[in-house]
Amino acid sequence: MRQSAIDFRSKRLTLEGILSTPSEAGPYLPAIAVCHPHPMLGGDMNSPIVTAVCRAASDEGFATLRFNFRGVGESEGEFSNGKDEHNDVKSALNVLSRWPGIDRKRIGVIGYSAGASILLDGIRHIGRASAIALIAPTLAALRNRRFSKDKRPRLIIAGSEDRVAPSLQIQNILDECRGPVRFHELVAADHSMRGHESEIAHVVADFLVQNL
Repeated sequence: MRQSAIDFRSKRLTLEGILSTPSEAGPYLPAIAVCHPHPMLGGDMNSPIVTAVCRAASDEGFATLRFNFRGVGESEGEFSNGKDEHNDVKSALNVLSRWPGIDRKRIGVIGYSAGASILLDGIRHIGRASAIALIAPTLAALRNRRFSKDKRPRLIIAGSEDRVAPSLQIQNILDECRGPVRFHELVAADHSMRGHESEIAHVVADFLVQNL
């Protein structure tokens, strides 16, 4: 996997990211953007789940872009707790769609915890994404009419011991969704998903291969 530090613009702000491509990259790669958890809980683009997903996707031939939301790490601005971060996601997807050698028709987006909530709250802004994976999304964020009616392939991963995003209640919400939705429960996992990084990365990579 080859990695490059990049900067890109989100409105008037400059954000930092890491773009990776497979060691043996062919032309017109599929690609993903990965959104990190809440910075108040230590989340950034180097969070273990984020990096594990990127490694697994790269092993399957995907380009990946992990980035810091506004106000996180060296990214400019202030984190707005989901109010404006959808602009950052949209900008990251635009970067991938314009990057040489990337197939703009095969771009996915992944979010964990707060990153998943940001994707759901701003789902109307991520039209460039052809597939969506959500890791430990909150119940409030999932109760989104746009998401339930979305026809793109979607993956939701939840922990059986997650009190923030209870897997049983998530399944009940997903029963009302249209289109292709895949659900994966992590046995004995809480909201931190600590110790389950490898399983998460494998499930996400398998979903991406099947849908992009």
